[in-house]
Amino acid sequence: MNPAIPALAVVALAGAALLWLFISASFLLWGARLAGVERRSYGRAFATLLLGGIASALLTAVLSAAPLVGTGLGLLLGFCVSSVVMMAIFDTTFGKALAANILAWVLPFVLAGVLALIGFALFGVLVALA
Repeated sequence: MNPAIPALAVVALAGAALLWLFISASFLLWGARLAGVERRSYGRAFATLLLGGIASALLTAVLSAAPLVGTGLGLLLGFCVSSVVMMAIFDTTFGKALAANILAWVLPFVLAGVLALIGFALFGVLVALA
């Protein structure tokens, strides 16, 4: 096997992770807009994802010692920790920060559902025309 292939795979995965970080920042910014956060910007959303993600990952790693309860508690407390980080960066209330984080988590699924419905509709039109 060519030794450059694993290195190329690592670079590709790092690029995909960075791309996902930019996309997630867009969803957080969208969630902040829907939640009514006043001082919002893409840079603040990106910083919130970086710092909140690190803090949430550490909390989840600590709580994962108890398999079922720890993982669920880590997920719920991860939202709270990320909201506290967002409170500091966006200078907003905990309620708005929590709402923006929950919306940022739900919006990709909603968008995927809408795109799937549009795809099914286009497929139906194409089948009807054929």
